[in-house]
This record gives sequence, C-alpha cells and structure tokens, in this order.
Amino acid sequence: MRILVISGAPRRDGYTEELARLFAEGVSGAGGEVELVRLAERDVRPCRGCFACWTRLDGRCAQRDDMDELIPRTLASDALVLATPVYYYSFSALLKAFLERLLPTSLPFVDTSSPSGMERNTRRFPDRGPKRAVLIAAGAHRDPRLMEGLVRTFETICHGISAERAGALLRPESFVMDFDAGKPVAGRKVRAAFTAAGRELVTEGRVSARTEEDASTPFTRDLALFEGHARTYWELARGREGAFDRASLRDATAADLRILVPELAASLDPSAAGDLEAVIQLDVTDDPDGGYHLLIARGRCAAHKGRHERPDTTLSLDAGELVKLLHQKIDARAAVALGRIVVDGDRSLFVRMGRLFPRS
Repeated sequence: MRILVISGAPRRDGYTEELARLFAEGVSGAGGEVELVRLAERDVRPCRGCFACWTRLDGRCAQRDDMDELIPRTLASDALVLATPVYYYSFSALLKAFLERLLPTSLPFVDTSSPSGMERNTRRFPDRGPKRAVLIAAGAHRDPRLMEGLVRTFETICHGISAERAGALLRPESFVMDFDAGKPVAGRKVRAAFTAAGRELVTEGRVSARTEEDASTPFTRDLALFEGHARTYWELARGREGAFDRASLRDATAADLRILVPELAASLDPSAAGDLEAVIQLDVTDDPDGGYHLLIARGRCAAHKGRHERPDTTLSLDAGELVKLLHQKIDARAAVALGRIVVDGDRSLFVRMGRLFPRS
C-alpha cells in the first residue's frame, strides 16, 4: 500500500509533525510504502480561482510550483493522510492551499452517483487517486467538540474525492504531550496509538475505533487542571526571547512545580487510597510561600499552594530535590537517611506515597 502523508504543520519540531512521523513509522513497520511531505518546505501557492485547469489547460494548473509534482504523487497513492495543526478551528493555511490546488483532478461537471445523495464534482481520473483518507489533527484545547467542524470538513473532502474515511486521529491538549514527567503512562499510550494507526491502515485498511479513542486519551483529569497547565505553559513561553522553541519549553515544564505537583495529585490511585483522609505537606524550603499541600479524601487528591495548618505528614526539601523526587530520579528513603528530605508526622503515610501515587 502506497500512503502519502501531507503535513500542513509549519514547524518540524511541532506536535503535528511528531504525530505524523509516528504514523509513518507504523506504516513502514507494517510493510507499507510511505512518503511524508512537509508543505512548509514546499512551494505551494494559493489557488487563483482562474479555472484554467477546467476551461483551457485540460487538467493542468496554470501555476508552476511544487504541485506539478504533488498532484501526480497524490493520484498514485492508495491512501492520503492529511496532518494538520488546528488553526482557528480548521485546517492550517498550508494544508488548505494544497487541497484547493487539487482542483485539476476534478472536472466541472456534477456527479450525482454518490450513495449519500450529495452531489460532487466528477473526478477527472476515476481509476486513479487515493481510495482511503485519514485525518491527523493536533489542537491545543481540551474539548474535542472544538474539532468537530474540522472533522466534518474532512469527511466532506472524503466524499468529494471518493475516498473512504479510514480514520480520524484527534489529539486535543497537544502541548501537554511535552509534560511526560507528569504523565508518562498517558504519553506512551497516545504515541503508541499513532504508530498503531499507521500499522492498521496497512494491515486492515482503516484505523480501528479503539485506536482512535486511544489517540485522544485525555491528558488532564479535569478542566481546572488543564486551565492551570495552559496558563503555566504560556507564561513560560512568553518569558523567552526569539522564536517559539518547543525543546526549551519541554525542559522548563519538566522542572516547574506548578505542573509537577498538580500532576502528582492527579495520579492518586483511588483503590490504594481507599477511605484515606489525610494532608501531606510538601514544605519547599526555598519557596517563600512554603510549597504545596495535598488534600486526600474520597479517593481524590487536590494540590494547593502554601502551608496547611494541620498536615498529617510534612516532607521538607528544596525545590530541586522535589523535582528529582517527582521525576523518580532519587530514592526517597535514601534521601531521608541522608537528610536531604526531612519527614515529620505520620511516617507511615510517607512510606505509602509510592503506592498512593504510582508514576509509571
């Protein structure tokens, strides 16, 4: 199977690009032939609406650019994968330009043969072109309903080019993909789903509903946690000079307690907590606000800034040590023995923390 992945992402280090690469790896691993085209590195100009391809050039565009190469590649593919960041609730301008420039592959006549009853343009090359299409979309917001317009447009495009809708892989909260330290399990699950999707397209001819669901696995427990992460992320981004740099932001979020501590709270295992009601104070010695406290009750945990009046257990340590602890880079009991972490109060609660907050 020949699969053409068209990436409308403007950045090579972006989230859409990462997901498209994972998908392509799945295709290759299953024995498929895959090509990843980065439109940001191609010369694809907007359609001029001159209709020369319909009226006088017999399916050839009046413009000379990289579409001279990409249209034949599209027609030679068995499946077309459209990968896009969600910009203003729709496709990126790069991908939209590519799609509009496919006009020469159709004719200016109405085809009424679709089983859906919707008309469409007659295809110029009915025996050529992709028979299946897959959407990959990476958006910043949490609510997948904000991608419904994009998905509906994709489905209409499938209808227009007579291609089966073979999958829609939606990744909300895309920027949270970089918070691997806080959610390693979810991150691995999502990345594995995009690779599995490429493999399934080759072996099954479509992406399974289960894989689509895994690709959209929520990264945050609730809207409040997502809102806090978004605020912290963009505060970090705004504090940097120069172009947007995902790598430096990944490093910054990995060391930011405003992200790590709420993620610790969200990782509470309700079965391990049972009917536990307790307060764990994380006394960050170099934080003038005193760090954070964790409130555990009814199988849930909430993180709050500052000191609690009556904690059951207090862990005193500096911010760097807490980051290492949350990254599982140090052995907590060894750190206590060395005096790098001081535990006051109910030491049995400290001992239980590994079971209460599983991190892998």
